[in-house]
Amino acid sequence: MTDGEAFLLVFILIYLSDCLVWLTPPGYALIAFWRPRFVVRRAAVNFSALRKGFAVLNPLPPFGTVFVCESWPISLTAEGIAPLTRDNPNPGPALGPPAGAGFLDWESVDRVGADGLYLFINGRRFALASTRQGARHWAGIVKTICALPPDERADAIDRALRRSFNTCHATRRAALLRRVTAAIRFNAGVLFFAVFIGLPFAYWRFHDGPRFFLVLLAIWLVMLWTVIEFFRLHRRFYPAHGDERWQHAGLALLFPHYTIRCLDSLSKGFLAGIHPLAAAAALAQPDELTKLARTVKRDARHPFPLPESGPTAAAAKTFHTRHFLPALNSALERIGYPEEARPQDQSETGPAECPRCGAPYEESGIPCEDCGGILTAALGGEDGR
Repeated sequence: MTDGEAFLLVFILIYLSDCLVWLTPPGYALIAFWRPRFVVRRAAVNFSALRKGFAVLNPLPPFGTVFVCESWPISLTAEGIAPLTRDNPNPGPALGPPAGAGFLDWESVDRVGADGLYLFINGRRFALASTRQGARHWAGIVKTICALPPDERADAIDRALRRSFNTCHATRRAALLRRVTAAIRFNAGVLFFAVFIGLPFAYWRFHDGPRFFLVLLAIWLVMLWTVIEFFRLHRRFYPAHGDERWQHAGLALLFPHYTIRCLDSLSKGFLAGIHPLAAAAALAQPDELTKLARTVKRDARHPFPLPESGPTAAAAKTFHTRHFLPALNSALERIGYPEEARPQDQSETGPAECPRCGAPYEESGIPCEDCGGILTAALGGEDGR
């Protein structure tokens, strides 16, 4: 293998390492692959120490749009706020809140802000979001509700939930991003083929002669044009994220793989605050929407037992039953998700099952170890699915 081939191989590996999106436990990624509609993905690999995992993106930039959405990481009630929720659609028990975070009544909430992926309350980490824009969104909701009179807070929480399930809002936002990023999408496609095909061919044809450096200059000019467009749009959509903007722009001027993935930096947080179900109803394949709706409905109606107790768990339960479930049921009706028919033949399923995972059991009232101890229910009973 020549030095040029070795360099190209290393560069391809570095580029592929950037074709990932990091997600927290309640996070979902809507990714465009070969089809015009999106697919919905959870983190394929998780790291407990990082409190997040990653999903794989489309490596081809013209089709590589990704939106990151998440279920609510906090529970809001008229009395206060809790740093966890029963509504995260996880395959296992959700990670607990940051160390030291617990229920706060509204009178004790003093300072609210966002730093990186974290929502901060009273100067301490309170909850982890999937994107920086998501953290700012949750901080804005907490500030708004905290400033209201006590008798208006419950209605404000319901309004915030209805907005998060607004499919039309997701459709408009996605269409806006695709329209204003047309130039970046075109440049990213040109850069992709120029770097991985044109540049190796130029080196093979001209080696380190003047024509090869002219090709390098042409590629860098396209990179510069892309970075200027990225900087302009990022400042328009995320005015408070100046550090992220300057960092990515500086790297994109030097390294083409950052330039090629500029669109990801613009799109990831663009649907922050929109529930994954609403985003999927607006953008995803019909079968992807059906699978997600089934998962969200199952996890909302049969949530894992909370790892916390006391006022934190009580607030999460109140938010779940008083606010989240009515908003979810209304959203499911709007997207036309049907009630699933119960099996009529019990000979192959058993007389009871876990209402969450559907595993068959010989009798009801037995804890399902795979679902955190949820009690099994008799088929046809009131607690069945």
